Amino acid sequence: AAARDCTRCDLCRTRRQVVFGEGSPTARLLILGEGPSETDDRSGSPFSGPSRRLLETWFTRLGLRRDEVWLTNVVRCRPAAPVNGRLKNRPPTDPEARACRAWLDTEIALLRPAVILALGGTAGKALLGKGFKISQERGRWQPGPHGAAILPTFHPAYLLRLEDDALARAEAIVEADLDLVKARLGVAP
Repeated sequence: AAARDCTRCDLCRTRRQVVFGEGSPTARLLILGEGPSETDDRSGSPFSGPSRRLLETWFTRLGLRRDEVWLTNVVRCRPAAPVNGRLKNRPPTDPEARACRAWLDTEIALLRPAVILALGGTAGKALLGKGFKISQERGRWQPGPHGAAILPTFHPAYLLRLEDDALARAEAIVEADLDLVKARLGVAP
């Protein structure tokens, strides 16, 4: 109830609703994105837009279903900026991420996942510190809160912007990262 009425940052001014994490409360895998998209803001569910379709293929590779993991974001309200008279998605600012940090910390403390898959630079910075760089640290296990192991990888939205060889390279990198997660979780092939 407190998060639903949150006014800790200016994101409350443009949101339709607060987008909570969702999935299995006993999930061993927590997937952390940066913030709700326009579609998420309408539906109230994280990863409900184009990223969802790509994530579904990742779940298949992991041998898991969407309802067996926990999906959430660094911030609970859509970060957006006006562009040509329309709100366009943008990464959350550091103050917005800090304002929402209590919700993320509480979520991780309640769920206590074994593995956190941090999608993109924003999620990596939220968990691993301001100096985190996705280009240098993705694919490397890091210690996380409450005994969780954190593995940073690319965000699905990043892959959706790529084409041709760049896309093929990024897909191969993510597949290798997902194989690390699968092995860490001990998911049977």
